[in-house]
Amino acid sequence: MSATAELPTRRNEAWKYSDLRAALSGADAPMVGDGAVIERLAAAAGRLETRTVTGAGEVFVDYLEGDGFEPSAEIATVAPGCAYHRIIVQTGAGVPLSHCRVHLAEGATFRQFVVAQGAKLARIETVVEAQRKSTIELTGVYMADAGKHADLTSTITMAGADGVARQLIKGVARKGGRGVFQGKIVVERAAQKTDARQHHHGMLLEEGAEIFAKPELMIYADDVQCAHGNTAGGLDESALFYMRARGVPEAEARALLTEAFLAETLPDWALPEVREEIEDRIRTWLRKERR
Repeated sequence: MSATAELPTRRNEAWKYSDLRAALSGADAPMVGDGAVIERLAAAAGRLETRTVTGAGEVFVDYLEGDGFEPSAEIATVAPGCAYHRIIVQTGAGVPLSHCRVHLAEGATFRQFVVAQGAKLARIETVVEAQRKSTIELTGVYMADAGKHADLTSTITMAGADGVARQLIKGVARKGGRGVFQGKIVVERAAQKTDARQHHHGMLLEEGAEIFAKPELMIYADDVQCAHGNTAGGLDESALFYMRARGVPEAEARALLTEAFLAETLPDWALPEVREEIEDRIRTWLRKERR
């Protein structure tokens, strides 16, 4: 069934920075089933997959490259003591939507890295529910050029004790570009001894760039270590002056400093060729001619 009227707008709190209905401009958007909006859109498009992970850390790489409306979703279950590693590379210019829902059994691990170059509206959602002694690591980079919108949204629920969660997202935006980070970590009453840290850092490369961030911690346990942080600003002018004083052209100096800013998020668990591809994509974006 077509459910265009159900598509979220900025009135929906979870989509307050990403107006999906406007991005689709009244186009037909059928939904079926239950769950999150992108899950239902993906199910109608035949792009809802299920995965059971029983290995020790095989790396899966997903590419979001199309220029049309492309919803996709995945539901993954990670068996006790097993590990799931996932990399998402988003380059398509249309309306790419990705949703991943992960269930971690006791002692399981989930690591994910996202590199998003934005689109008319690109949104990558991650939902994780973790049982005791689980480990979650979510890192990512977004790079929003003029006319591009990149939205990284996630919810981590720590449902069992002795879990560890780490989230680090960094992003940059040029004039006319918009970056969005929405991250929520929920620590349930049973999740004592949880150690959860969430950080987002955005860099506005030019006037007219936009970055919106909404980090959240919801803690219902009393024996935990939890923290979160959020910053947004420009390049360090003293570092830029230092490099220019040593003969580095301004454009190159800015690119090098921005690359160093983003590099902290890159996954050391990725295969060398995949990590090299990610680094090349970042360098190409930073060094391309400004519009």
